[in-house]
Amino acid sequence: MQTLDLTQERCPMSLLRVKRCYKPLGGGEYLQVQLTDESSIKDILNYLKVQNADVHCLRAGNVTTLTVSKQED
Repeated sequence: MQTLDLTQERCPMSLLRVKRCYKPLGGGEYLQVQLTDESSIKDILNYLKVQNADVHCLRAGNVTTLTVSKQED
């Protein structure tokens, strides 16, 4: 599983980094993203929705962790 710690990043950089890591994901691979910026979370979730990604969201304190995989075709 690839992990991105974007807790110090803000949009648009956090969104660009997620896009760069999400695109090459294969079946059975996961991307875990840690975020604190609310606008980044919103933008990334919107992007992943358009991509039809499978996303699980967990919030602990001020850190949101997204676990992302591509849907099987």
